[in-house]
Amino acid sequence: MTVPRAPYLYSFVVFFLVALLPADTLGAADSAVLQGRILDMSGNPVQGAEVYVYNSPQVKRPADFISKSTADDGRFHIVLPPGEYWALAISRKSGLRYGPLGMGDKHSGEPLILSFEKNDERDIDFVVLDLSEAARKQSKKSSETILISGRIVDSRGKPIHPAYLVADSRQEPTIPAYISAWTDKQGVYTLYLPPGHYYIGAASVFPPARAVSLSRQVILEGDVTGLDVVLEE
Repeated sequence: MTVPRAPYLYSFVVFFLVALLPADTLGAADSAVLQGRILDMSGNPVQGAEVYVYNSPQVKRPADFISKSTADDGRFHIVLPPGEYWALAISRKSGLRYGPLGMGDKHSGEPLILSFEKNDERDIDFVVLDLSEAARKQSKKSSETILISGRIVDSRGKPIHPAYLVADSRQEPTIPAYISAWTDKQGVYTLYLPPGHYYIGAASVFPPARAVSLSRQVILEGDVTGLDVVLEE
């Protein structure tokens, strides 16, 4: 058996140890700092949440940088090389750091685009909410909104629970502009939104595991009931 020469072994060990360091410990004189708080809808700090940072708009993949989990003050701190980034915050009930979000997990929505020069320091707060909270923000009926309702079903017409309706003026949004609360056991959803032209679809995880392709177009001018949507897996 050939024994590795000491310099190569030393280099491997150093590389391995550096790779294990959290993002906020890899600081250098020319690095930038992103810090702030992760809050809930009421402005309270969220414990056990992280900020995920990506070096491209493709955020449906493992993050390039992840902050340490927040303590009870909700504060985070992450060191980044200069550059352009897409950042969002996530809070998971399970404590896991990867995979689709489940019921009760919270997300800050569309990623925030940030650009850093050398030695920049930015304080930013992220607000995270779960699907039910996001839907409640849009659940107030007014003279400027209409109500649509129906069922979300599979290709055989069987109701799907849990699932939710999504609607957007764009056909492939990362996070849709309008989302319903989770369906009930009969697959029934309700959603309030302004009149207009929309692409609609359905999803069963929040946020969607990938950008949603909304193939069905509707023009909504008044309340609509019985608008069933097939969840395309």
